Amino acid sequence: MVNFHLAYTAPINPPSATPVLTVPQVWAGLQRKIRFAQEFVSAITSCDVLSEDAAGVVTRVVQFKPGMGAAPSAKEVVTSFGNAWVEFKQEDGSIIRNLISDGPSGGVEDLHMTYMFEWIFPELEEGSEEAGERYAKVKAMAKMAVEGSIDTIREMVKDGRIK
Repeated sequence: MVNFHLAYTAPINPPSATPVLTVPQVWAGLQRKIRFAQEFVSAITSCDVLSEDAAGVVTRVVQFKPGMGAAPSAKEVVTSFGNAWVEFKQEDGSIIRNLISDGPSGGVEDLHMTYMFEWIFPELEEGSEEAGERYAKVKAMAKMAVEGSIDTIREMVKDGRIK
């Protein structure tokens, strides 16, 4: 069994970005991602919300495109923490966190998004060539996930799905 722990951070509003996104807009995007994961993650074909409690904890099942997930689907419990981060816990113990954070200036021009991954791969052997290849693949995917989510939220603001 292999556990991978990694994170990737990207600026939300680099100098060329337009429109400039605010924390409420990014947070609205992450809340939408909980319920409509397929709009944010190209490997996901559908997202079915099974339940949502009074505290906003969502239990959902996402379906993956063939060959894109360790299994055809994943059940997750998703918890939001303030307007700062969202945590996705999978049944196998894997955890993904999506965080919105301030940079040194504290202004919108200095907002960042970080995805933290704690993946468990029971089928891999520590130190194996296959584990090394999988690590490289998930590291590249982490970058694409963060940057893709920011781009998707920006497009949703442009087209009015997020105000």
